[in-house]
Amino acid sequence: MDLPATATPESLGKIDFDIHGMVRIRLIDPSPRDLSAAHKLLGCPSRLPLTNPEITVRFVEDLSASGIRFLGDDRGFTDDGFFLLQEGTRRVKARIPFDRIGDSCEIVCRSQIESVPLLMPIVGLTALKKGYIPLHAAAVVYDSVGLLMAGWAHCGKTTALLGFASEGAEYVGEEWVLFCSNDQRMYGLVRPLELAPWHLASLSQVRGAVSLMNRCAFRGINVLHGLQKMIRGERIRSSFAFRSLQRVSMALGDRLRQVIPLSAIFRDKVCCTGAPADKIFLFLSQEDQRIDVERITPFEMAARLTFLVQHELSALQRHYAAYRFVFPSRRNEFIESSVEYSLAILARGLHGRETYIVRLPYPHVFPELLKAIQLCSNPTTAATAAESIHALA
Repeated sequence: MDLPATATPESLGKIDFDIHGMVRIRLIDPSPRDLSAAHKLLGCPSRLPLTNPEITVRFVEDLSASGIRFLGDDRGFTDDGFFLLQEGTRRVKARIPFDRIGDSCEIVCRSQIESVPLLMPIVGLTALKKGYIPLHAAAVVYDSVGLLMAGWAHCGKTTALLGFASEGAEYVGEEWVLFCSNDQRMYGLVRPLELAPWHLASLSQVRGAVSLMNRCAFRGINVLHGLQKMIRGERIRSSFAFRSLQRVSMALGDRLRQVIPLSAIFRDKVCCTGAPADKIFLFLSQEDQRIDVERITPFEMAARLTFLVQHELSALQRHYAAYRFVFPSRRNEFIESSVEYSLAILARGLHGRETYIVRLPYPHVFPELLKAIQLCSNPTTAATAAESIHALA
């Protein structure tokens, strides 16, 4: 196999990232563009060099392999390597050692691409092996209470985060939050926020950071959302035309997302050291315009969050299945047992927490959500031992 490892012309040497002491990542010879992409995912680099990083990403100007064979348009392999490819060109993007994920591993990545393939799932699995659950969630501290809001994409987590910011809450994390079962604390990444037009519509303090052209486009999208809210009648709202209008407005909103610094929204109220996860909410979007909050058992929450974790790891799992097809003897037992491992950690870690399902429209109006949460999440006694949690520990 021929695997050149030539550094990029404008490489930056070694850059380290430390995620709360849980996962350490080292970039070797990243270009400024590579570093910028990593910053959006991982936050700011560590000020001090790290020893023994769990994940090393080595960037090269050209990544090719002689004698490569293909699995479809996005995967390739040789006798001793597995590669992710750029679809349509079959150009190699990265070499991933799937049998080493969760332990110390090195990814070799072609420089100047959009981002390192599968980096966040690999970081998440590395954290999971140490007992930290990677959740698709937003988290704040509001009135001295730690709130963790998890859920599928497009369920209202970011809108809730921004709403709590307007009420003086402290930022913990957004989009990606680690939950620790041992101390029942949550840890986020301090990185810029990507906001959609309907998010910016309620944030006058950040509109100045958006170009005039984008502000005009945002107004057009907000008009589409206003039209959707004006349409009444279940028959019309379930029609193909109405659903098409929803898809178009959401797609346009996603394409016009803006990257906003945390300081523009939370000022200096940013928690960099984690916070207690006192109350856990699972957001589910619904067509009904009502907001319903229902208390559930910690064990049910653990089961639901386990499969949310698996959904976030699904892209990695698909590539791992192809890896096992090519190398049937190179098994990663941790990847294959991640469901059981996640459930055990969550069941143990959520014991005694207040856990709720929140059903709400998307986008939602934050004051109504805040009122519903305040009405339904008054302090209650801890969950009983009858939930069979200790049996999974």
